[in-house]
Amino acid sequence: MSSKFKNSQDEGNENAEQYSLMLLIRNAIIVIVLSIIALSIIFAPITSHAQSIYQEQMLRLNAENYSVSQVQTLKAYQGNPMLTAFFMPNCRWCQRQHKVLKALHQSCPDIQTVMLGVQGSKQALRQELQREKNTFPAYVANNNIIHAIGKQSPVPMMLFFNSQGEIKFKTIGYASKTKLSALLIQHNIKACNT
Repeated sequence: MSSKFKNSQDEGNENAEQYSLMLLIRNAIIVIVLSIIALSIIFAPITSHAQSIYQEQMLRLNAENYSVSQVQTLKAYQGNPMLTAFFMPNCRWCQRQHKVLKALHQSCPDIQTVMLGVQGSKQALRQELQREKNTFPAYVANNNIIHAIGKQSPVPMMLFFNSQGEIKFKTIGYASKTKLSALLIQHNIKACNT
């Protein structure tokens, strides 16, 4: 084989490799841009409703008297760090998350945890809370909140609001106590005992 032919073949391979690399980079950039767009679509409704979550009227699930419907707002929790935890009936990951929230409350008593039920009847949500021996305030998430997080919201899901009412972080799916503690530290939330 002549050296001229071999050199042109090597150049062809290099060009093909460079072209493949350029395609790979282009595709990666497209995926990143689409991911950013998707995240902005997911987070936009939630952040726009952050301040109004305290004014939303919701049915209290674990009120003293179950026979009387008590519609309340979360205004009583304004000014304090608040962790809203979304749950639904028959959700094993929600049950595990509830155990983590109880443990977190032991080391972070200044963080108010509020349970928000979705995708279930009042009775089914109450039964879920009773099964978990819930002591946190619990409400049925109203339509505005459900619209903000998405009709088929992924649960368990949590939103953390600082004492100024700003969303500092969101978790989707189960989050261990270690992960939640790390997020609190990362966002400079000083509400836990060290």
